[in-house]
Amino acid sequence: MKKYSIIFLFLLTVITLSCTKENCSENVIPPQASVFIEVLDEDTDENVFTNETYTVGDISVTEFDDTEVDFVLITRDSLNLIQIFPKTNVELDNKIYLNIADDETIEIQYDVETLNTECYTQKRIINVNIPFYTFTEENQIFRIKI
Repeated sequence: MKKYSIIFLFLLTVITLSCTKENCSENVIPPQASVFIEVLDEDTDENVFTNETYTVGDISVTEFDDTEVDFVLITRDSLNLIQIFPKTNVELDNKIYLNIADDETIEIQYDVETLNTECYTQKRIINVNIPFYTFTEENQIFRIKI
């Protein structure tokens, strides 16, 4: 009886492990953690890139030590969003700075959440705060008035 129990346990383990591997694809890459920002004129509520007050060349994103942070300006259907890809190695109390020309330096505070799935680990930006500026959040897009 003991022999059959060991064989059953071994088969159950093999089946469980093989099912897990079948559900995961080597091609699945989790999305990179990012935050979406829209910058609006405080007086007109117009997007400052749509109304051509600023251009993508006027943008830089840095950490506290002036290390550059990757970003892209997404221009689609007259909606110009800055997608920022901050570092995610520290979970709490992170800060980056969105610099627009020499006119504005916007501090963006955030935390990082780690989600472990069966196939990969994904990081997400959470608890975003933008002190010193009026902002709203809708559908994970943070609209900042400058």
